[in-house]
Amino acid sequence: MEETKLRILELYSGIGGMHYAAELANVGAEFVFSVDINTSANEVYRHNFKQTNQQSRNIESLSANEINKLKPNVIMMSPPCQPFTRVGLKLDVEDSRCSSFLHLLDVLPHLETVSLVLMENVVGFETSEMRNAFTKALKSCGFYFREFLLSPVSLQIPNSRNRYYLIAKKFTNFAFGTETDIMTAFPSNSCDITISVGQKTLEPYLEKNFADEELARYLLPAKTLMKYWRILDVRQRSDISSCCFTKAYTHYAEGTGSVLQHDSNESFQEKFADFEKDGNVAHLEPLQLRYFTPREIANLMGFPAPFSFPENTSLRTRYRLLGNSLNVLVVSSLLKILLK
Repeated sequence: MEETKLRILELYSGIGGMHYAAELANVGAEFVFSVDINTSANEVYRHNFKQTNQQSRNIESLSANEINKLKPNVIMMSPPCQPFTRVGLKLDVEDSRCSSFLHLLDVLPHLETVSLVLMENVVGFETSEMRNAFTKALKSCGFYFREFLLSPVSLQIPNSRNRYYLIAKKFTNFAFGTETDIMTAFPSNSCDITISVGQKTLEPYLEKNFADEELARYLLPAKTLMKYWRILDVRQRSDISSCCFTKAYTHYAEGTGSVLQHDSNESFQEKFADFEKDGNVAHLEPLQLRYFTPREIANLMGFPAPFSFPENTSLRTRYRLLGNSLNVLVVSSLLKILLK
């Protein structure tokens, strides 16, 4: 790929996870066009990638002719996951949010320069009608494909975020796997695809030197501790795992992400034992149980240090956008495999 510069069309671009993944893969890519309908996500994207042609548009408005003029050879995309998610109605192709993806499948046979595709979605997509339509369209256009269910844990990142991925390329088949199997690990015969993060515990991903007023912003309210203490997933700085952070993090307590014991000098077991005796939430205060900050979640998801939100982006919106994003390190590794 050194002779021909990669020209990437980024669909459902979100806050730029795919863009950062291509930069991290260091494959000499140019993003010729980026599009998303979410105005909040687009503001964050443009804040970080000021030089990219990024537009707020419905993908259904993109024609084959317009795409062909851009001459992309790669499509990277993360279509809406709500039609397939475990907490959704699972309407699949009947969900109106699939209409843009279905439009893309209609356009695909007419794209003259696209020879590589990388797609991310939620677990559940692999059993959907949309997946069957997607793979059928790819095969009819001469693409070979491989599917994966992967989590950042496979790259020794202490965060669970199991997601569906598909990579596809025209003309040449892959040297590993088959189109009938979904892989749950990176292919063993792919050299130099694992990024050496070398950070197995949560500690290196956490922000340092919290001011008291900043810490107070993220502490769990007493009423949340009283109501949900039995279901909170409390993590220590030395832990080697954490739960997936969803777009509802901080808004709902159950199943939306882990919380952190900020003061690691206190005994978690002792404080909770005291609390269980009399129900006095004051026993838990020395633990300084807090939410992970947006920057810490971004760190766990592989977003580089320069990534930031516009100052006017609310805390709630930051969590929501990160919860809808992807793991940069996993996608970067898959892009390397696709280009190998």
